[in-house]
Amino acid sequence: MKAIRKSVVAATGMALALSLAACGGGSGGAGGGKLAGSGGGKSDNGADKALKAADPAATLKAAAAKGAKQNTYRMKGTRRNEGSDYTTQSAVQVKPDASDGKDVGPKTADTPDGVSHVIKVDDKMYINSARVPGKKWWTLDLKGAKGRDASEPFVLMTSALATAKDVRNAGVETVGGRRAARFEGTVVRSELAAYKGDAMNEKDRDLYAKDVKEEGLDKITISVWVDKDGVIAKTEESGKGSKGEYRRTDEYSDFGADLKIQPPPAADTASEKEAMEAAMKQPDNKL
Repeated sequence: MKAIRKSVVAATGMALALSLAACGGGSGGAGGGKLAGSGGGKSDNGADKALKAADPAATLKAAAAKGAKQNTYRMKGTRRNEGSDYTTQSAVQVKPDASDGKDVGPKTADTPDGVSHVIKVDDKMYINSARVPGKKWWTLDLKGAKGRDASEPFVLMTSALATAKDVRNAGVETVGGRRAARFEGTVVRSELAAYKGDAMNEKDRDLYAKDVKEEGLDKITISVWVDKDGVIAKTEESGKGSKGEYRRTDEYSDFGADLKIQPPPAADTASEKEAMEAAMKQPDNKL
């Protein structure tokens, strides 16, 4: 039975990765209110001048600290890794832990339409799959599983960029209808692993360095857009390594909003036992 459970989990590798990436299970607080970012999309000489003059390290540290206080947000974007392209969108609530994420990419046996949709509420993960006859979803019990005890991904990237030796203010752009300063630089994994400053705590530093390594990269180029209210509007990370080209771009909105993340209808959801039984009926015990 343990072997079957392992095959069930392995079959949802993409879904699990999506959920963990979208929701780090981090240390964000429950407060913060709405931070939609009020910087207008049109150029404003006064606001743009301030954004262009913003100090990179100080602005990024302040934006990461503000972002870490937010309990909810939405993100949408694209990514490329290991030769495949994806579009992604997620709604994330830090506490209580909940997320609703959709990944659209190549068609596979596990995702015949190319869509991987995962909802996570507390210690239950719901995977959209037609593999269980008559059900649209099946559930995986994560009770007792150790999550990622770190900040949310956009906070990790912003903090990591603040540690870069070559971080710079690259000017002002419009993102999601608001003006934002673009900060960019290159984070070298070995240098980040040895970093001892105040821009990034040890836990986040170690996790981000591990993530970069798992992507097969020795260094990664990061861009972070911060609006005039100090809100992170967009992030991008890219690099080339042992697994080929990697790039991920995301825009953020609805900080502090009530996202109303709910599990799918019980009538449409198969139990974990049903999912394992379905897996046993598949060739080679594959879900």
